[in-house]
Amino acid sequence: MQNSAQWDGRSKGSVFGTLIFLKIISTIGLFPAYCLLTLVSCYYVFKDRKSVRALRDFRSRLGLPTSFCHLWQHFFSFGMNIVDRYAFLSRKKTPFIIRAINEATIIDVLKNGKGALLLSAHIGNWELAGNLLYDRIGVPINYAMVDAEKPEIRKAFAGALARRRISVIPINQDGVGLMLRMLAALRGNEIVCMHGDRMFGRKGESVRFFNGRVKFPLGPFAIAKATGAPIIPIFAIKKGLRTYEIRAFDPILLAAETGNEKDDIIKNALEKYVDNLESVVKENPYEWFNFYDFWGEAT
Repeated sequence: MQNSAQWDGRSKGSVFGTLIFLKIISTIGLFPAYCLLTLVSCYYVFKDRKSVRALRDFRSRLGLPTSFCHLWQHFFSFGMNIVDRYAFLSRKKTPFIIRAINEATIIDVLKNGKGALLLSAHIGNWELAGNLLYDRIGVPINYAMVDAEKPEIRKAFAGALARRRISVIPINQDGVGLMLRMLAALRGNEIVCMHGDRMFGRKGESVRFFNGRVKFPLGPFAIAKATGAPIIPIFAIKKGLRTYEIRAFDPILLAAETGNEKDDIIKNALEKYVDNLESVVKENPYEWFNFYDFWGEAT
């Protein structure tokens, strides 16, 4: 049975609501969709009690107050990121201004011919980051992500998703197929993007995160260890109505050791990633989009 801290890969929105937003974005534009979001966000504050409880816990761990306005801002920020995602995919020219920090790090590590594993989280606009990176550096980008969306919503997004610049590797396919596709991409000196903050399975490590312990997945670090590919923590954060900041941290390298030393190397790499994630979350709390009991299972 799935534990309370795990997530099933499905978004919350209804098919009808999704279609309304898609229509507004494609026919009128971004700002009318943002206006509608002001009302939708109020609805979620009142009706989505599970997410509200999770946000209260999250904010208390950061030492932040929680009122109706704070909760509304979290839901509104989440909605804006979804709207921006579709707007980006549905237009030939991006409507957003991109500010890249430490982008040269990605280009530098690719010179070693072992690819790069970009590790993000559910903070900011992770899919937008991957598409924008392809436009900027021109290297094939593969997204390892959960493919468990409702068929109706997947169909509604079909037209926009067909314009993705990235290739999707479903992580809920068979383990052998998943590993082979990732290995092929990295050995071809391509980029593989993954999330490092949500458990989707059982293998993880409990580490300190904001006054508590959270189990983080070890899969990305095991893959980097097996292939020699460096891990680069990276996040795309909305900094204005039309501005995104893509920030890449310094590479995390996993040395080629064996036995017990191998376990220590993977754990140390995980802790470095979590430190980077914590610093970004502190700076951008409203961009945190884990609307469930994130600290629910740590053992």
